[in-house]
Amino acid sequence: MANQLLCQLDSTDPDTLVSALMADSEDQSNAGLSRLQMWRDADRAGRVWILFDVHDRAKAEDWLQRAVADTHGRRAGVTSSAAHFLRTA
Repeated sequence: MANQLLCQLDSTDPDTLVSALMADSEDQSNAGLSRLQMWRDADRAGRVWILFDVHDRAKAEDWLQRAVADTHGRRAGVTSSAAHFLRTA
Protein backbone atom coordinates (compact mmCIF):
# COMPACT_ATOMS: atom_id res chain seq x y z
CA MET A 1 0.00 0.00 0.00
CA ALA A 2 1.14 3.51 -0.74
CA ASN A 3 1.92 5.84 2.13
CA GLN A 4 1.57 9.60 2.09
CA LEU A 5 2.40 12.38 4.51
CA LEU A 6 0.02 15.33 4.77
CA CYS A 7 1.37 18.39 6.58
CA GLN A 8 -0.65 21.42 7.63
CA LEU A 9 1.36 24.51 8.52
CA ASP A 10 0.14 27.84 9.87
CA SER A 11 2.51 30.74 9.25
CA THR A 12 2.68 34.48 9.77
CA ASP A 13 4.62 34.60 6.45
CA PRO A 14 3.21 31.98 4.06
CA ASP A 15 5.24 33.26 1.09
CA THR A 16 8.48 32.62 2.97
CA LEU A 17 7.16 29.25 4.13
CA VAL A 18 6.37 28.13 0.56
CA SER A 19 9.82 29.31 -0.59
CA ALA A 20 11.50 27.44 2.28
CA LEU A 21 9.62 24.24 1.46
CA MET A 22 10.58 24.51 -2.21
CA ALA A 23 14.24 25.18 -1.31
CA ASP A 24 14.19 22.09 0.94
CA SER A 25 13.55 19.72 -1.99
CA GLU A 26 16.92 17.95 -1.79
CA ASP A 27 16.56 17.24 1.94
CA GLN A 28 13.00 16.03 1.36
CA SER A 29 14.22 13.67 -1.37
CA ASN A 30 17.04 12.37 0.86
CA ALA A 31 14.37 11.64 3.48
CA GLY A 32 12.47 9.41 1.06
CA LEU A 33 9.80 12.02 0.33
CA SER A 34 8.43 13.06 -3.05
CA ARG A 35 6.37 16.25 -2.99
CA LEU A 36 3.06 15.60 -4.74
CA GLN A 37 1.16 18.84 -4.15
CA MET A 38 1.17 22.03 -2.13
CA TRP A 39 -1.89 24.18 -1.46
CA ARG A 40 -2.71 27.47 0.25
CA ASP A 41 -5.86 27.16 2.32
CA ALA A 42 -8.81 28.94 0.68
CA ASP A 43 -10.24 30.03 4.05
CA ARG A 44 -7.16 30.69 6.22
CA ALA A 45 -4.65 33.10 4.71
CA GLY A 46 -1.62 31.80 6.62
CA ARG A 47 -2.27 28.06 6.21
CA VAL A 48 -0.31 25.88 3.80
CA TRP A 49 -0.89 22.18 3.11
CA ILE A 50 1.72 19.89 1.56
CA LEU A 51 1.32 16.27 0.46
CA PHE A 52 4.26 13.90 0.05
CA ASP A 53 4.61 10.36 -1.19
CA VAL A 54 6.57 8.46 1.49
CA HIS A 55 9.19 5.91 0.44
CA ASP A 56 10.85 5.47 3.86
CA ARG A 57 8.77 6.31 6.92
CA ALA A 58 11.68 6.31 9.39
CA LYS A 59 13.60 8.82 7.27
CA ALA A 60 10.44 10.89 6.82
CA GLU A 61 9.90 11.01 10.59
CA ASP A 62 13.51 12.17 11.05
CA TRP A 63 12.94 14.86 8.39
CA LEU A 64 9.85 16.07 10.25
CA GLN A 65 11.89 16.54 13.43
CA ARG A 66 14.57 18.51 11.55
CA ALA A 67 12.00 20.51 9.57
CA VAL A 68 10.19 21.67 12.70
CA ALA A 69 13.46 23.22 13.89
CA ASP A 70 14.60 24.50 10.49
CA THR A 71 12.32 24.71 7.42
CA HIS A 72 9.11 25.00 9.43
CA GLY A 73 10.78 27.01 12.15
CA ARG A 74 11.30 30.66 12.95
CA ARG A 75 12.55 31.73 9.52
CA ALA A 76 9.27 30.64 7.92
CA GLY A 77 7.09 32.13 10.67
CA VAL A 78 5.38 28.82 11.47
CA THR A 79 3.13 29.18 14.50
CA SER A 80 1.62 25.67 14.48
CA SER A 81 1.72 22.51 12.42
CA ALA A 82 0.32 19.01 12.16
CA ALA A 83 1.58 15.99 10.24
CA HIS A 84 -0.35 12.85 9.38
CA PHE A 85 0.91 9.64 7.78
CA LEU A 86 -1.82 8.16 5.59
CA ARG A 87 -2.36 4.92 3.67
CA THR A 88 -4.41 4.58 0.55
CA ALA A 89 -7.78 3.04 1.47
